[in-house]
Amino acid sequence: FIMAKQVEQLEKEKKELQERLKNQEKKIDYFERAKRLEEIPLIKTAYEEQRVHDMELWEQQEEERITTLQLEREKALEHKNRLSRMLEDRDLFEARLKASRRTVYEDKLKQFQERLAEERRNRLEERKNQRKEERRITYYREKEEEEQRLREEQLLK
Repeated sequence: FIMAKQVEQLEKEKKELQERLKNQEKKIDYFERAKRLEEIPLIKTAYEEQRVHDMELWEQQEEERITTLQLEREKALEHKNRLSRMLEDRDLFEARLKASRRTVYEDKLKQFQERLAEERRNRLEERKNQRKEERRITYYREKEEEEQRLREEQLLK
């Protein structure tokens, strides 16, 4: 009997505990929902503020980028103008350099052609003399052979 009462008492306490936990859970759940309902407008305003801030930051960076590009363009134009003033000097220098190199080239070409013509004359003269010598040798050989033949004929007679 006492044991049954104790078991009954324990079950009753257990149910009360579960009931309290359930109520506490409901309170926390309601509290969280209320907190969320309160937070939603705050989150929206925070998001909107962040968006506005990001947009301002982007506009500032874009403005800086455009300013930088404009400065770079101005520097490039100045550089181009400075170099364009040097263009005439460069062209004049190139023309002088080409003229001097052309003169050197023409001189060397002239020397080469003179040496070539001289070498051709020498070789032609050499070939002419060689052919003359060959003809002379051939003439004397034929003359010698003719004389030899005539002597042999005379001996045979």
